[in-house]
Amino acid sequence: MTEKPDRDPAVPEVLEARIRGLQHALGQLLDNARRLTYGEHQRAVQLHRQLQEQTATARRESRSLVDAKTAEALSEAEPKARLLADRLAPGLAAVPPNDARWRSRQLVGAGVPAYVRVGELDAGTPVVAPLLRTNGWKVTGDRNESARRLLQSVALRLVAAAEPFRLRVDAFDPKLTGMMGLLGHLTTKYPQLVPRATHTAEQLHTVLSGLVDVSSLRASRQAQLGHERFEDLLKETGQVTDPYRVVILFDYPFGIDTLAQRDLLRLAATAGKRGLCFLVHYDASTAAELDVDSKQLLELLNPVAIVNDRVEVAQLPPARLDPPFDASVAAGICDVIAEQAEIAVLPTIDFERTLPDRLTWWQPVKDEIGTVIGYDDRTPALVRLRSGNPALPHVLVGGAVGQGKSNLLLVMIHGLAARYSPADLEMYLLDFKHGVEFSALGPGPDRPHWLPQIRVLGVHSDRAFGLAVLRHLSDELARRSEVFKSHGNVADIAELPPGPERPPRILVVLDEFQVLLEDDDELADEAAKLLERLVRLGRAYGVHVVLATQTIEGVKRLSTRRDSIFGQVPYRIALKTTPADSQAILRSGNTAAAELQFRGEAVLNANFGSPDDNQHVLVSYADKLVLDSLRAELWTRAGSSVHAPRVFHLAEPARLTDTATAVRPEVGRPWTGLPIAVTEEPVAVDVRPEPGAGVLVVGDGPVDALGVLTGLAVSTAAGAVEPPRFVLVDGTNSAQAVAEGKDALVRVLRELGCEVEMVDKHDDIAPRLFALRDAMRGGQAGGTYLLGFGFHGVPRMQVHAEGYFESPANALQEIVRDGPAQGLITYGWWNRLHVCTEQLGYGRGNVATHLFLRHPQDGVRAVAGPLVRWASEPHRALLWDGLHPEAQVVVPFAALRADEVERAVELVRR
Repeated sequence: MTEKPDRDPAVPEVLEARIRGLQHALGQLLDNARRLTYGEHQRAVQLHRQLQEQTATARRESRSLVDAKTAEALSEAEPKARLLADRLAPGLAAVPPNDARWRSRQLVGAGVPAYVRVGELDAGTPVVAPLLRTNGWKVTGDRNESARRLLQSVALRLVAAAEPFRLRVDAFDPKLTGMMGLLGHLTTKYPQLVPRATHTAEQLHTVLSGLVDVSSLRASRQAQLGHERFEDLLKETGQVTDPYRVVILFDYPFGIDTLAQRDLLRLAATAGKRGLCFLVHYDASTAAELDVDSKQLLELLNPVAIVNDRVEVAQLPPARLDPPFDASVAAGICDVIAEQAEIAVLPTIDFERTLPDRLTWWQPVKDEIGTVIGYDDRTPALVRLRSGNPALPHVLVGGAVGQGKSNLLLVMIHGLAARYSPADLEMYLLDFKHGVEFSALGPGPDRPHWLPQIRVLGVHSDRAFGLAVLRHLSDELARRSEVFKSHGNVADIAELPPGPERPPRILVVLDEFQVLLEDDDELADEAAKLLERLVRLGRAYGVHVVLATQTIEGVKRLSTRRDSIFGQVPYRIALKTTPADSQAILRSGNTAAAELQFRGEAVLNANFGSPDDNQHVLVSYADKLVLDSLRAELWTRAGSSVHAPRVFHLAEPARLTDTATAVRPEVGRPWTGLPIAVTEEPVAVDVRPEPGAGVLVVGDGPVDALGVLTGLAVSTAAGAVEPPRFVLVDGTNSAQAVAEGKDALVRVLRELGCEVEMVDKHDDIAPRLFALRDAMRGGQAGGTYLLGFGFHGVPRMQVHAEGYFESPANALQEIVRDGPAQGLITYGWWNRLHVCTEQLGYGRGNVATHLFLRHPQDGVRAVAGPLVRWASEPHRALLWDGLHPEAQVVVPFAALRADEVERAVELVRR
């Protein structure tokens, strides 16, 4: 058998078969590889998903943890943040708008806030930013309305948080947005806190000019007291009354000219140190005027930006801008602020703090007299009255009603009285208004002491007495001129050597002096001339005049003599008043007194009211008990060398006991009353036992009439060598209104040793008149005085009396006409002249002396002449004696009281 040979490997079929085997194996390999790769990919994707899930879970857990920690931290910090905000921005400065606390008055006036709210975080935490101790803010906004709203709310917060009058907000609103209208209630009631917004450059100039003066004054005061910042001054003194000043500029630089820009730059550069602050809303879309570089001002202020109602302040988190205030809420809080302002008072300076040590009281006068009226912070506010170097002789004082003018005068008067003795200082004090401030300075029924320097005291003086005092002082100038000549023609009182021949200084205080000059009559003309002479010549003779008033506007006599009078008065003291009266008192253009906030604040100026010389002072408070204690002490120190002053009261009678203290009655010269004059000498008339003697009192008023008869009778009895006899006929049928006075008169006369017969029943009067007439005819009535109180009230005086062939009037007529020659003199009262004439006949018993009370002028002219004027005022009388060319006004004595009897007897017996 035969073997077959092997196939050649190079045969194509073999190669093809091998290739197909390899392709199959490779396909399987690729399939295996794909399956392996897909599994790995799936595992990788799964792993990635797992990682993502784990990461998300971790993130969620981390965020929750962070949020929890953040919430925990915020929860812990939020109360602290609120407390800090309340401390930095007290009161309503940090309270959200329209919060219930804005409707309560408890937080109003909590204190001037250094920080103020700008908004809140999303969690409601307030965000407050520093303001008042900075130069201010530059506020920008993506919408102008947002910036304006922020400044509006800041203004309301500031005035609501500050104590009354400790902060003032001025606003410039050139585009008339009316944003400050939210505070309109306060502007209406207290423009000193929020004046009406200005709109023009000229108005802004006025505001900025005033602030320049404020800043300059504060800079000087801080330098003087060693303080860099305004608030440091406040902390130390506690007496500074200047408020923080906030200026809001809306839509800057619109409406700003170069003059305003210049003042703004000067003020803003040091605003934070001077208690000034600027809130400037910058409108970048507004082009500035030529030469006004807005960046210069803005660079001085802290930036505050508002974007999308988010407020951004440096170093503070963005805050959500507050919504606007409800108008009713703002109006209500403004009313509360106004109420607090109404009752706001300053810290007082005790009067005793202004007095020197008692060891230095009553030092001899050298070149001047001076006193402290209050303080300018720690510096005493001095008023130094002197004739030269420089001349500061007189003072003009003014202020609105209730602002402390009377207190100031009392401080000045008592301060001088403590420093200078009665031998070196005399005072003439006249009050022409319806006040009683001066009444306590003189003696009184329950007050034996008085201010010993007072020579004349006019309590609610009338114009006639004021004129009399000016006449007396004019005569005093002439007398002192003679003294000067006797010492070698010296020109000034300061040149006279100390000693008894040197006259004392005189202080003349005329409160409401314009009353003297306000009527268009001869009295006003003469008073103006005398006042002008007094202030012009008084300086050299040591006479210092204090003119006090509420207003001098509209006084005709002053309009023509203003310069001649006030040109001699360098000292000006103005309390709070209107701008017009501030300029009238100080000087044209000087409205500083209108800027004062409190009662007792004053502008003291020793240079005729020049604005550059204003001194802002707080007048000390004159407590009534303190002043009375001082007067008692000074009165005791003066001893018996001082005499009681001449005290004059308008519409009040004279006191017989006061006159008897100073004057002794004379024989045959009974007293009718006191003159309207400085002298204490009563007005006496000559009554001698000769025809025509007697006094006829005519006019209404039984009380005044009894006072006149009392003065006549008591002075007659006290001056007589032998006690006379009196017959008192009462035709008023014992009226109750005069019962006490009549009984007191009878008691005094009897205590003086006089026999007094009372006839007070109408039926007894006629028989007594006939009997008295018969005694006169028989020469048995010598040394007798008939006091007829109300003859007009006696019925049937002109009818024949029963049993007589004539009327009682005939008997009375004969007594009045023929009695004086027989020693029987009549002092009688009738209510009307025609009744007196009917009873006494046409010649009225030939009696020349008539004393008119309240009586029609035609009757007065029938006796005293057609040119006489008589106003018929209460407690005034017009004396006509036929001897003098003019009638004289006198003040009748008051009827005596029961408790005055013993003293009256003691005094007239001296």
